[in-house]
Amino acid sequence: MGTRLALYLGLGVVAVLVRLLWELRFAGAGSYALAAVAALAAGLWAIQGKPLPLAWLGLAIGLAGTVAGYGLPWLSLLIPLGVFVGYWGWARHVSEKDLGAFWGWALVWPAVGLLLVWQVIPAFYALWLSFLDRFNFIGHSRFVGLLNYEILLTRDPLFWKAMGNTFWFVAFTVPIGIGLATLMAILLNEKVKLQGLFRTLYFLPYITALTAAAAVWDWIYNPEFGFLNWLLGTPGFQWLSTPEGIFARILRPLGINLSGFWAGPSVAFVAVMAMSIWHFLGYQIVVLLAGLQNIPKEYYEAAELDGASWWQKVRFITWPLLSPTTFFLFTLSLIGAFQVFTQVLILTPTGGVLQDTLTLALYLYNKGFRDSNFSYASALAVVVFIMILVLTLVQRRVLERRVTYEA
Repeated sequence: MGTRLALYLGLGVVAVLVRLLWELRFAGAGSYALAAVAALAAGLWAIQGKPLPLAWLGLAIGLAGTVAGYGLPWLSLLIPLGVFVGYWGWARHVSEKDLGAFWGWALVWPAVGLLLVWQVIPAFYALWLSFLDRFNFIGHSRFVGLLNYEILLTRDPLFWKAMGNTFWFVAFTVPIGIGLATLMAILLNEKVKLQGLFRTLYFLPYITALTAAAAVWDWIYNPEFGFLNWLLGTPGFQWLSTPEGIFARILRPLGINLSGFWAGPSVAFVAVMAMSIWHFLGYQIVVLLAGLQNIPKEYYEAAELDGASWWQKVRFITWPLLSPTTFFLFTLSLIGAFQVFTQVLILTPTGGVLQDTLTLALYLYNKGFRDSNFSYASALAVVVFIMILVLTLVQRRVLERRVTYEA
């Protein structure tokens, strides 16, 4: 019975949050009615057949809250209040296990309710929008089935351009970022002077707001008075406005001319990648340091007695035992790389000169908030979600076999 009453409480919390969304015009009266009916049904199921006056009083208070909540949003708070009134009615008649179940769920439900209302339900709503025609919250839309997906996958060259750019971003930033972070973490794990200061300096970029960091790097890349051109002695070079592929630019002096996809990411996009690697390096270093400190020191002492060199200790002890942490970071980095948005928007707001810095997330933003085509943007979001899910599952199946959880 404790779990049943906890379900009533949870659905009551969801009903209150939906009523708030209705007040903010993010949901309609129908959504609140559905949540309220579900909450009352859970309340009836929780106390059915129980001749407990306080329990029935709590259900009556919940019913009053759902009805009064239509007019005044704050009165919907009577729903969870009714649950606690009901709790005092049956608390003396149930086991300690049921009481523990109720209070456990009571403490969890506020967070779960927010997760449902702000993430899970909107995700399913976005899936529904992807089946409509040019939904924009103003005019009427009609159901078109998979038409948005058909256009996206077969008739939209910008989607494939954004896909290629995102691929290059993943291919560059994920391995380079983790490789650099691993090297820095190993060095910082050694006994060196001012170790704490170095750790702080490496972590500072990560705690800096991404928008502010991107704005600073925009100044660094400035062609007229940017720090990078001053440092390299290349005044006037357009770091964020050069669409030429980085491989083509490097290999041209050797007489090798590349074009299209094989020319590689543009110079502008490489500049964005460098900023991204710098920003997230501190977080990766801190996580890897935590993994390094969990490796028993006895292994290194035994290796030293056997005459192992520094590189042999890293290769045969550090790297295998650090593989769970590396696998964790690789998974998070892969997901984050597919969602890259803020730094691209700040450094190259239009997606580059020839859309050479357009990513999937930026294209989704443009379709939804610039073109007011939320149906197409939702279809794009669903496709990106499926891609990330598939890649994560494949990565887990392939790479997790190489993870060493025990020495």
